[in-house]
Formats: sequence, C-alpha cells, structure tokens
Amino acid sequence: MHKVYLTLTALAASVASVVALVIFVDPSPAPQDLFEGLHLSAPEFEEVIEDEVLNSPTVSYQSDTFRYKLSYPGNWDLDDSRKDLDGDIISDPTQRAIMVINQTKDPSVMSAEGTAKVIESIRDSLRHDSNFSLKRFESFEWEDRPAVFTDGVRIIDGKRYRTREYNIIRQEHGGMLNISVTTQENTEALYDEVIQNILQSLDVCPK
Repeated sequence: MHKVYLTLTALAASVASVVALVIFVDPSPAPQDLFEGLHLSAPEFEEVIEDEVLNSPTVSYQSDTFRYKLSYPGNWDLDDSRKDLDGDIISDPTQRAIMVINQTKDPSVMSAEGTAKVIESIRDSLRHDSNFSLKRFESFEWEDRPAVFTDGVRIIDGKRYRTREYNIIRQEHGGMLNISVTTQENTEALYDEVIQNILQSLDVCPK
C-alpha cells in the first residue's frame, strides 16, 4: 500500500517535469546539504531501516534508455519495466521511500528564452497546486550542469509525503534528467544517508 501511495505521489510530484521541462541558465552554487531542513525523526522505524537499508551492500545500475548510472542498496527494488510510470522506480524494502528517474527530451528547452519561460511555469504550477505545499525552489549546478531543485509536501488521502525533485539539464541528450524522491513524512531522517549516497553516486552522462 505504501508503494502505491508513493508511486502516485511521485507521479504528482513530477508535474514540474511534465508541465515545465526546463532549467535556469544562470544557476547559483549547489546547496551543501541537499536535504537541509528535512531531518525529521521517526524512531519507530529506526531499527528496521538500519537493518534493511543502511547495512545493505550497494549494486550498480546503468540505464541505456535514460542514459544515467548510479549505485543503490542491494536489497532495494529497481523496476525499469516502466509499467506504472514512464520511468525507473527505485524503492526501499519497507516501501516508505521511492525514487523515480526519467528524462524529458526537448531541444527547445536549451534556449535562454525557453528556460526562462518554463522555469516560471514550474514554480507557478507547484505554487497553485492545492495538494502541494512548496517549501524550497532553488537553482544550482549538478556536475557542472544547470539544475533545479524543488522540495515540498504533498497530501494524498489525508497522508503527508515529502517530495523532492531534481531536474538536470543535459546538452548531450537534448533535454533533462528528472529525479523525483518521495518519502513518507516523518521518516526522512532515516533515509537521508542512503538517499544522499544514491544521489552522490549518480552519473548523469556515463560514457
């Protein structure tokens, strides 16, 4: 059940990818802590998380479809069948965290005019979504590529989910890579380390 809700939430959180499709052309430096302000506690899950997530050896995965590479805990599930979403889905054993990765291919987003226009639509679409509370909207650089980070809380059936999305422009592929991270609220602190490790291992244009 958790995965169903989180998958729906990840789809809703990716509205920036669907509606806007673009990044700033003059990004500011990346935040040192990508999860600053998200460190909430959930002690009832701590033992499970440590046993099933933090202590698991990592495995590598490379997508020939979306052109990225990363490492993730070996006991997490990676579904690249793209049956539920048009993207690769990585979820933890307890199904309280999910990462969806896909790409937007549109050469028009590479122009200065296109990026400026669509960045506003990303911000506006999230701010006017009654089920989503936008907390942060920042531009930065990811591996020397312009990127946008959005962070907020989405409500589905009365439940609150933390959603974070990274949209990374890739000139090499004529568009951008979209990474949506969704966690059940109040479990973020337990997943911060492993999610940061996955993100730090991300190669957005592997050879």
